[in-house]
Amino acid sequence: MIDRELNVLFLPKWYPSKFEEFDGNFIENHAIALSKKCHLGVIFVHSDDSVSQFFTVDKSQLNGFPEYRVYYKRPQFGFSLLNQVVSFFRYRRSQKIGYRAYLNDIGKPDLCHVHINGKSALLANFLKTAENIPFLITEHWSGYTFESGAFKGYFRKKFYQFTAKQSSGITCVSNYLKEAIKRHDIKANYSIVPNVVNTELFQPKWNKANNPIRIVHISNLTKSPKNIDLIGAALNEAGAQRTDFELDIIGTGPDENLMLEILNKGSMKDRFTFHREIVLEKVASILQHADFLVLYSQFETQSVVMIEAFASGVPVVISAVGGIPEYMNEERGILLEPNSAEALKKGILTMLDQYNQYDQQKLRNYALANFAEERIQDQFLHLYYKTLKEHA
Repeated sequence: MIDRELNVLFLPKWYPSKFEEFDGNFIENHAIALSKKCHLGVIFVHSDDSVSQFFTVDKSQLNGFPEYRVYYKRPQFGFSLLNQVVSFFRYRRSQKIGYRAYLNDIGKPDLCHVHINGKSALLANFLKTAENIPFLITEHWSGYTFESGAFKGYFRKKFYQFTAKQSSGITCVSNYLKEAIKRHDIKANYSIVPNVVNTELFQPKWNKANNPIRIVHISNLTKSPKNIDLIGAALNEAGAQRTDFELDIIGTGPDENLMLEILNKGSMKDRFTFHREIVLEKVASILQHADFLVLYSQFETQSVVMIEAFASGVPVVISAVGGIPEYMNEERGILLEPNSAEALKKGILTMLDQYNQYDQQKLRNYALANFAEERIQDQFLHLYYKTLKEHA
């Protein structure tokens, strides 16, 4: 058995980059947590219309470990199938370019950790065959679920099945997601490891006495799956009955103008603040000062903002969809039937009366026991060493 810190290579499908500053930040959170226990590096690949060369590497170490963002020139041949084929090979070449940089800085990995099956697993499959380096997969993607239905295509499914079989196992952020993946005949050794929350950053503010009451909503603002239109309608209806609350909105998205238009035409006009995308420290501060969080998605594998709320001692009003019920009970907030503005309005009105009855310490203790960095580190390290032992 290896008696030193492991060399671990992260291969994420999503990761914060110059295109999307917060895309895949939950994977970045896993990387930050595990980098404190391993020699870790990240290779992330993305197409880029603006690069002058076919491939460019942007190396950074802002999080204390090397991150290689490799950008390849997007093919534009006017023929879709040719573009897809060329893009595939450029993606594969980009991963290999990033891998050479990783080898120079860290050395040969003991194992690879793929985040979301698909193209991101190409290098892991190659290293398994060529250099006998095992890999694990962590799944976050809601596309496997009935509600999303995004997992399509015969060859895509066959590749995912092959990669799962090659892997040493798949971790999922909820049992709900695990069962959704298994329905696609993707066979693997499954285990549940939830998302991680920085409990040093997300902390409660004790003895809050907000006047007015503060509600917060955090999401990539979309009609589907985040239901921002129903959230706006429900808040307007609740606001017509009560004037003692205001709203903070954090995030951006393709339907943000729809949500703002709905709010500006109803009772919530002049009673909300749109913060757009802000740094995580500011998110933590706003959440810490909130009285409760509202999240009303059509589907969720496991909500990161929900567990950040728990760590902050903040209860939630949330839809009973996907993996959410696995992490909720009456001590943590209100579970609602999904896709009903009327149900959401009633949930908001109920929480306006009850938010100060929730025990902040119990909420935080639950987060500490299940989602703190130390807990997630232990779970993944156990799987890493188990993988290496079985692979030896």
